[in-house]
Amino acid sequence: MKYIFAILVVLLGIGIGAISYWRIPYEELNVLELNLWLIVGGGSLIGALCSTLLFKLKPLKIGLLVTLGVVLSVIFRIIYDLTVKDPSSHNLAPLEIIFSVLQSLPFAFAGSYIAGTLQKQRNHQ
Repeated sequence: MKYIFAILVVLLGIGIGAISYWRIPYEELNVLELNLWLIVGGGSLIGALCSTLLFKLKPLKIGLLVTLGVVLSVIFRIIYDLTVKDPSSHNLAPLEIIFSVLQSLPFAFAGSYIAGTLQKQRNHQ
């Protein structure tokens, strides 16, 4: 049963990455006057917070799974662009993946550990 929850959390991360990376061109950093880093970070924070509260998995695992989903979303976008669009558009693909990890991981950990702390406080009362 925990594997199903893990798959759902990864799918949530893919959704966060799809909303942020698939909707804007790479030359832009803003969508609807919001910075891309804010969208990925806020989505990772809220997604990890809700996932930790719903699925009762360890906060470390939730943070890593949300980040994995965001990274997979970026990789899917890179593969799509290389095969369908312009093969030369992702010269720095490894850096794009590293940036997506830097955008998502700290916020996903923060959200999951905030939710873990809230769960512990609720259990002690």
